[in-house]
Amino acid sequence: KTRELLEKYSGIPPSQQSEHVHRIRDQAWNIRVYPCTGLGVWLVPTISRSPAYAEILALVKTGARYLDVGCFIGQDMRRLVYDGAPSTNLYGVDIVSHWAVGFDMFRDKATFSAQFIEADFMDTAESAGLAALEGSVDVIFVSQVLHQWGWEGQVKAVKRLVEFSRVGTLVVGCQIGTLDVGGVEVEFGPVKVPLWRHDPVSFDKLWQQVGLQTGSKWAVQAWLRTWEDMGWDPRDQAFLGESARVIEFVVRRVK
Repeated sequence: KTRELLEKYSGIPPSQQSEHVHRIRDQAWNIRVYPCTGLGVWLVPTISRSPAYAEILALVKTGARYLDVGCFIGQDMRRLVYDGAPSTNLYGVDIVSHWAVGFDMFRDKATFSAQFIEADFMDTAESAGLAALEGSVDVIFVSQVLHQWGWEGQVKAVKRLVEFSRVGTLVVGCQIGTLDVGGVEVEFGPVKVPLWRHDPVSFDKLWQQVGLQTGSKWAVQAWLRTWEDMGWDPRDQAFLGESARVIEFVVRRVK
């Protein structure tokens, strides 16, 4: 999928792709040292493997507003555009900007018109651009973000996501999950990353708690996936422990 995107969307021949990708990875790493950057997880757009992808693509093609929280270089938005969605109603937010790196990666600065907002999406007062999206987003994509907090932090984060939603909104994505639910601290070189890992039952509990606290109601579907399911090398993820998995989810606002 990645090779196809680079060749057919970005016009980069297969023979040049390895060198190109390594150069882009180094650019991103120099902006911010982060595990997912070094591991190259961003090379595989995850939006297109979502069980709701056909619905998401159809929505965006007909003008639905799409918000990518923690968008990094915008790889998942490029997948939508490659599959026929317009980029005009796509929005990305990240606390650190890798947006220019995305243009270098995909060579589409002249044609890709998604809007990027550099902000902490948790800070309601930080960005007028984010405030303008509240209550109006149809699809929220949030991948490899929520697991950065403990339980209470995730409650706060999901409440913030709710503020962007309206009845019918889809919240989709994936994050580190587990066979053994709970909070852990993972060491990645000099960086210690605190994670609360969910299975499908605890992830549903999180959304039901937020629903009660915000007066909204959510239908939650979630699945545990293996690294192989996601197209990731299990050896690169060994530091997360034997019980670690990926939890993929589709959450729909019904009230």
